[in-house]
Amino acid sequence: MRLARLLLRSTRKSPYFAKDLAKARRATQFIGEGSARSSTAAYAMAAAPLANTGCYSPDDVVFVSAEGNRAGRFDPIGTAPNGAYRNIDRAITAGASFVIDPPEHRARPYNVGERQIAAYLAARGYREAAPGLLTPPPRRPTP
Repeated sequence: MRLARLLLRSTRKSPYFAKDLAKARRATQFIGEGSARSSTAAYAMAAAPLANTGCYSPDDVVFVSAEGNRAGRFDPIGTAPNGAYRNIDRAITAGASFVIDPPEHRARPYNVGERQIAAYLAARGYREAAPGLLTPPPRRPTP
């Protein structure tokens, strides 16, 4: 809930802000980076104490926001995560879960960044336990 309170300080609130606020209510931390005009950049600034920290635990649920299909967008994942999105690998290593757009929003043509994040997590064994909630694969016991 603390992340949601921080997100309310955002200077940019698109028509989809309610959807993003609902994701923040489920999350403990935020990962995102965007161009100056993006909601993602505004969210990262508003959520500053909980944004892109690089420190995650299995108890964390990380809200990931990625910029949509626009000129000058920040590409979150090329051949590997870029910029702040490198924190995704740190959160994966820690066993954190992720909150991203649910399938009906990821399917919108504009939401290319959200689809990139979903594909990256799925390729690492994450599964959608509930719409928009991706949980890690079961950990193998250490010998």
